[in-house]
Amino acid sequence: MNILVTGASGFLGLYVVHALLERGYEVVGTYRTPGKDRALLELGVKAAVKMDLLDPSSIKQVVKGVDAVIHLAAYYTFTGKKEMYRKVNVEGTRLLAEAALKSGVDRLIYCSSTEAIGPVDSPPADESTPPNPQFEYGRSKLEAERVIASLGGKGLKYTIIRPSGLYGPGNRDDVSYWFITSFARGGIYSKFLVGKGLTLVQFVHVRDAAQGFLLALEKPDVSIGQTYIVSEDRAYTYSEVYRILSELVGRNPPKYSIPPRLAKTLLTFTEIYDRLRGGENILYRRAIVDAVTKHRAYSIRKAMRELNYYPIHDLKSGLRETIEWYRSTGEIP
Repeated sequence: MNILVTGASGFLGLYVVHALLERGYEVVGTYRTPGKDRALLELGVKAAVKMDLLDPSSIKQVVKGVDAVIHLAAYYTFTGKKEMYRKVNVEGTRLLAEAALKSGVDRLIYCSSTEAIGPVDSPPADESTPPNPQFEYGRSKLEAERVIASLGGKGLKYTIIRPSGLYGPGNRDDVSYWFITSFARGGIYSKFLVGKGLTLVQFVHVRDAAQGFLLALEKPDVSIGQTYIVSEDRAYTYSEVYRILSELVGRNPPKYSIPPRLAKTLLTFTEIYDRLRGGENILYRRAIVDAVTKHRAYSIRKAMRELNYYPIHDLKSGLRETIEWYRSTGEIP
């Protein structure tokens, strides 16, 4: 069975490709940045093909001759341009799904995000929770989900996977990376806690997330036309997360609690600085205050029941592995 994985050279993509190859699938992986094909070829993919979701001609070419598509490629940032979210995450996904349908591709598994649900008033949220995304990224993912579902009526056999916050060895330049490395280096987030630390947050180790995609692919009898949340099977308060990090990196948890309003005022200056230098670190933006003071906790019962999805990494063991990797690369002391 030939599987096309878009965004295969990315953090999650490399783990999904590895899991597919281990199961004996032939994999075609896409990449966008020159040089990113090297890691895919070293893994043993059948082919590494350059694709850009802004280029319709490249999309039409990659879907030819494959049996299924796992669509991971996305404009992934919480501080990006609104028009890019639409062009890449919504219209790019539409073009890919339509091309797959036209080429006779049997399955399409779409990587959405729990950010399509957004903050949760009464945790845990599940697949039936009315969505209320906070960020443009989540809104674009939700709209792309609706595009995919609409094509189901035209014969597209789709499944939507919503991973929660990803982390693990190899992760760089996203929220979990900035949070972990900032704390380990003694940055501002090792000194201060926004609010009382009782807000819930939920993560998934990248290896567990990859298994979610594999299970959806291999269980078409239940997964076609369905949406699944994949995550660890429990949420943590921010205080618990800090305690785990403190133990693993050898630093004390934050001593001071800052009221959300004051935190926003202080972050006004870091946001100006980050914008001026063209940065994308959400930890420097005022929007992070709303993010960390609203619950992001989810139920994975549907995935457990229908896909037999059981994550093997708890946060402490997963963070231990991740921190060891960051130390091995010299990114934290």
